[in-house]
Amino acid sequence: MRYEHITMYVRDLENALSFYRDLLGLGMLRRISAENMKIAFLGEAGQPSIELIEGGGEVPVKSGFSLGFRVKSLNEATRMMENAGYPLLRGPFSPNDAVRFSFFSDPDGIEIQLLEYRDHSGS
Repeated sequence: MRYEHITMYVRDLENALSFYRDLLGLGMLRRISAENMKIAFLGEAGQPSIELIEGGGEVPVKSGFSLGFRVKSLNEATRMMENAGYPLLRGPFSPNDAVRFSFFSDPDGIEIQLLEYRDHSGS
């Protein structure tokens, strides 16, 4: 078994793409139009991806999880997020000497965690 993707239902696909593709820099893998739905897959080829879906009913309430993105500089990423209108929710935290992280929300209220590994290796 292999982890393939996470599906996120969004109110406005273009607004979500502006956040995940344009602000966070995820690559566009493919877009699909289905009956009453617009779908986009973001990420890197051959890696787990994010599937964004607009339409098909109500946007479910999100809780209990966050999406983590590694950044080179937490300070620079925090400035980028705040300049784009996404205020810091909490942090930065440093549970040990190897990592620092902070939390933001995406346009649909999904919690986003930005992580800076001190040695930038991710381990």
